[in-house]
Amino acid sequence: MHEMSIIQSILGILKEEMVKYDGQKLKKVTIKNGALAGVVTESLTFAWEALIPDTPYAGVVLEVVEVPIKVACGQCGEEFWPEHTKCMPCPKCETLIGHDVLEGKEMLIDSIEIDDTV
Repeated sequence: MHEMSIIQSILGILKEEMVKYDGQKLKKVTIKNGALAGVVTESLTFAWEALIPDTPYAGVVLEVVEVPIKVACGQCGEEFWPEHTKCMPCPKCETLIGHDVLEGKEMLIDSIEIDDTV
């Protein structure tokens, strides 16, 4: 399960980022998980829940936003959201291959929310 190592990396990034907030508490982390990223959202959430107890991040909410695939047709340039990851006929010209992926490959920290009432 590579999601465990992804969460470990995210926790390392959060540790570095929280230095900027001088003792304030992290409340929420939002992650974007693209449909082509190869990361299972449920496994990511499981890994988060397994790794954060007994850390400064205990109680921090993890939100995972699933990003669908968006492509631009390589033939006519039409942008669309295919229903499948393997067969992507363009709704305008019906071209099957050669599309450029515009969204859906990302796996990133989108935002963090800090409790500034401390």
